[in-house]
Amino acid sequence: MYWLDKLREFKSEAGMTYKDISDKTNIALTTVEKLFSGRTADPKLNMVAGIVNVLGHDVSELLGNKDTLSSYEKDMLDSIRCLDDFGKKRVADTIDSEQRRIRAEQRTPRKTFNRIFYDFPVSAGTGEFLDNSTAVIASLTNEPPRGTDYILRIAGDSMEPKFSDGDYVYVSSRTDIDVGEIGIFCAYGNVYMKVYTPDGLKSLNPKYPLMRFYENIHCLGRVIGKLDGDIEIAST
Repeated sequence: MYWLDKLREFKSEAGMTYKDISDKTNIALTTVEKLFSGRTADPKLNMVAGIVNVLGHDVSELLGNKDTLSSYEKDMLDSIRCLDDFGKKRVADTIDSEQRRIRAEQRTPRKTFNRIFYDFPVSAGTGEFLDNSTAVIASLTNEPPRGTDYILRIAGDSMEPKFSDGDYVYVSSRTDIDVGEIGIFCAYGNVYMKVYTPDGLKSLNPKYPLMRFYENIHCLGRVIGKLDGDIEIAST
C-alpha cells in the first residue's frame, strides 16, 4: 500500500520509535505497532493524520503523486494544506464519517422490484413476435410506475426521438388505448410499438409510413414510460 510505505518512510526519516509516536499522539502503543505492521485493515484517517503530523509531514502526502490527481483533487489538497491542525482534524473527521456511511450503504442489500420481461427486442420498425415462451423475470433498482405489468426492450429507430434503439419501456397490459397514446400492437404475428391514431398506427420518426388498420391488428398494452435506473435480466 502506497500510503503505508510512505508512512514508514516518514518514520524512518524522523528517527522516531513506536513509543515516541505513541507518546506524542496519545495513541496506544499497540495500535501504533499494528498500523505500521499493516495489520490494521481500515485505519481511521484522523489517527493517520495525527501520526503524519507528528512525523513532520502532511496527510495529503500519503495520496501519491499530485500530478496524477484531477484538478478538483489538487484544489482540495491545496485547501487542506492551508488549514491549521484543528481544521485538518475536522476534515479528517468528516472523511471518516463519509467512509463509514459508504461502507454501511454497501453492506445494506439494495431493494429491487421484479417485473415480467419479454426477452427479445420489440421492434419499433419491423416488428417481432411476443409470447409467454420468452417471458423471464427482470429486477429493477427503481420502482416502476403504477400499473406496470411487463417490460419490453425496443429495437429500431421508428419511435425516435422519444424512444431509441435499446431502450426499455414499462407497459400496462390492456386491449385498448386512447387516441394519441403509445401502445404495443400485434399484427400478423409481429409486435410493434406505435402511436394509436384514428387512421392507423403511427411512428414518431417521420420516415416510417403509417400502418393502416386491419382486422388482425390488436392492442397488447399501453406504454407508460421509459425505464430509468438499472435492470438485471434473469438468465433463461
